[in-house]
Amino acid sequence: MARWGMVIDLDKCTGCQACVVACLVENNIPMQGPEQEAQGHTIQWLHLLPVFEDEKPNAKGRLMPMPCQHCDNPPCTKVCPVYATYINEEGIVAQIYPRCIGCRYCVNACP
Repeated sequence: MARWGMVIDLDKCTGCQACVVACLVENNIPMQGPEQEAQGHTIQWLHLLPVFEDEKPNAKGRLMPMPCQHCDNPPCTKVCPVYATYINEEGIVAQIYPRCIGCRYCVNACP
């Protein structure tokens, strides 16, 4: 069985978050305003994690994209109460959007 993979060139990443916006659009997830984000009411399948190199005063920071890893045995598929999240025959973790009730169990179960 073929397996898909995604490569992100970290040397070219500027932290612009275009990949985050593209992921939201591709996965049919509405973008939230700052008020909702402050309350933790967002769903994202791609996060930019801050990574710091060295210690103060020479600390350098950058953002590292952390997308869905499409696990072999994804915990997100086991916790979905309506079976909206599943793993397809190509090994991609997918979602049946009309079935999703927005409980965010899949997001919480994601390692």
